[in-house]
Amino acid sequence: MIIPKGKVVHEDLSTSYTDIHELLRDLRQNSFTGYCQVNFWEYRGTLFLDRGRIINALEELGNERNTGERAIKNILAKAEQKDGAVSVFQLQDEMVATLASVLNSKVKYRDLTTELTSLEKLISKLKKEEHSGYVEVLLNGDSGDGCIYFQDGRAMESVFRSSEGEMISGPNGFKKILGLSTEIGAVFNVFESDLSSIVMDNSISEEILLLFQDTFSSLENTLDARFGSGKFLEEFKRTSALRVNANNYPFLDPFAGEFVYKDKTLTFEGETSLEEFTTGVCDVLTQTIDHFKAKEDHISELIGTNIRPLKEERIQLIDRLKLDIKLPAVFGDQASTPPDTDQKDSEEREAKGGRLSRLFRRKEKAPDE
Repeated sequence: MIIPKGKVVHEDLSTSYTDIHELLRDLRQNSFTGYCQVNFWEYRGTLFLDRGRIINALEELGNERNTGERAIKNILAKAEQKDGAVSVFQLQDEMVATLASVLNSKVKYRDLTTELTSLEKLISKLKKEEHSGYVEVLLNGDSGDGCIYFQDGRAMESVFRSSEGEMISGPNGFKKILGLSTEIGAVFNVFESDLSSIVMDNSISEEILLLFQDTFSSLENTLDARFGSGKFLEEFKRTSALRVNANNYPFLDPFAGEFVYKDKTLTFEGETSLEEFTTGVCDVLTQTIDHFKAKEDHISELIGTNIRPLKEERIQLIDRLKLDIKLPAVFGDQASTPPDTDQKDSEEREAKGGRLSRLFRRKEKAPDE
């Protein structure tokens, strides 16, 4: 797979002097669409952005290749090391979406040769099939290679790469690929897009921030009422600042000022993946709640009772983020059980329906999403 260069926005910025998080924050504020590439010796990491949000990534280290959440995390960490280079290239929206969707593409046709078909006939066939993905063209005699990208049967972009590494994009690149494949022959491999590979949920949306804001507010009301005004936030900040948490979840470090909950309002100005965000916040909240449980074990029941309306209202989002697993002290089934519920009745309900019945109830609510 050859990535089109696009329009240069920044090129070869030194990682020694470039804060990758500040750079990505600026790109997000400007609704940038394209990709940010991090290069080291025998290493290349590419972050694909749609309107400033990372939607997928490709990490290439020797023969190792990673995509998705793992690649995003690794690339951001690598960019903080010295002696590397960061470049930013702008692309059209459709091109970025296509590139992001082919990172985990599936082979549709393999090892087609010019002895069996021509590139023109193959393109015509893919047009009729409304193909989305790309064609890899391997020229005979190690004369270079190329990629032709498609979306719904339309050829969007072509990139030719010579054996010396020279790259030609656009119409000239297409002419070069077509001409050489006809002249000296080639092998074609056709790859189909996998839309599920796009990290659509990687962005920390306003909806997600609002859910955590309301969760913090409920916990603050519950714990402050029992232990004193300001005690919840005080303990959360103390726990966030612990060395192990500050190292594992730097965006939660109070001194960084990226994650701020104040006056019932939550703001987040950091740059991290959704998975790391939810895992970090839930981990530190769990530690915070454990601190209060050590003082009064029955506080869990009160937390569950007070959070129940929020849980019922946002159950679809809570399920999608797996908060019942990541934050069981708040969103787990046990946390939702009313304090005065008889244990026998609870067991009977579980035997009759249990979690499956709850899942069916959630599905019934799905059309309202």
